[in-house]
Amino acid sequence: MAWFQYMLLMENDLLRIINSLIKDIEDASPNLKNKLNEIYPIKFKLELVGHKDIYFDLDQNKKNISFSPNEVIDFEIRTSVKESLDFLIGKKINRGMLYGDTDKAILTINAFIKSEVDFVLLIDKYFGNTPAALAYFTKEKLSNLKQYNNKNALQSKLRDLSIRLDRLEAVNNL
Repeated sequence: MAWFQYMLLMENDLLRIINSLIKDIEDASPNLKNKLNEIYPIKFKLELVGHKDIYFDLDQNKKNISFSPNEVIDFEIRTSVKESLDFLIGKKINRGMLYGDTDKAILTINAFIKSEVDFVLLIDKYFGNTPAALAYFTKEKLSNLKQYNNKNALQSKLRDLSIRLDRLEAVNNL
């Protein structure tokens, strides 16, 4: 019985933190707040593989997040933790993870993407210096890898063009 009460308290604390986080994200970006005011009310389910489903009921005046199913939702986001991290870093929406009113889902997600909220700062506020530092270095490392890969792709295309030009010159000289 004590274990159940402890788990219930942890669940309530987690939901309180998520509620506070959404409010902080809105407050950190007036642009985001204005965009979300145009979309509200937003009701959706976040289904992370291997985790309990999270239900969001967001409105201008209230933000309700729970593990209890809502009868009415606008859309669902079905994803894994890895896909979520890829999305947060790459800021590209994978339409395959959206179900229901995908237009409203895309508007909502784009509002968050374009808000330019410093997530490292929020991680620092809620989880401390060490996770924030890890998030910062991970973000930097992944962005460097992405730039390196883009550079290689560009070099490869330039090399292909150079080879084609050499072949054209050889054909013209015959």
